[in-house]
Order: sequence, then C-alpha cells, then structure tokens
Amino acid sequence: MKKRIKNLKKFTRRIGKGMNVEFKETIEIPSLLIHKEYRKAGAQVVDIVKMTGLAIIWIVPGGAVITAMILKFSHKMRPSAFHPKEDGEVLNEDKKS
Repeated sequence: MKKRIKNLKKFTRRIGKGMNVEFKETIEIPSLLIHKEYRKAGAQVVDIVKMTGLAIIWIVPGGAVITAMILKFSHKMRPSAFHPKEDGEVLNEDKKS
C-alpha cells in the first residue's frame, strides 16, 4: 500500500511538472504570433486543450487512474510536455534502474 501511495505521489509530481512546462510554453504564444509562427502557436493551443481535458478528468473521482491510462496508452492525447525527450526520458513513466 505504501508503495502505491509513493508511486501516486511521483506520478502527481510528474503531471505537475508537465503542466509547468505547458504553462511556460503557453507564455510564448504571443511572441510566436508576432514572429508569424502560426503552426507553433496552433500546436501550443492544441496542447492547452489537451492539458485542460486531462485536468478535468483528473478532478473526477477515479480520474487519476483514467489520466494515467490515457498518458500511458494514448499517444495522440499526450500534450507535448509528455512526449519522449531527446535523452529518452518520458515524464509519465518510472525510470528503470
């Protein structure tokens, strides 16, 4: 039971980090529009919609489990902050040591 609680805390921290990354990228949208980079700005808006949907699901009772399954299995529903990085790290999966 303690291990599950610990894993849930880790997962919650990773979701928080992902939301922080998305928030920082959201701040860049006006500068992207000024520099006429509409595709990047559009991708950021799509990421905002995805994060909002995940946050709404997270709030629903049992939503943590549903959110974990969505992030684990649905690659299209993942915001860019949860995509694999160059070094192979994924925010929503445990590191195998």
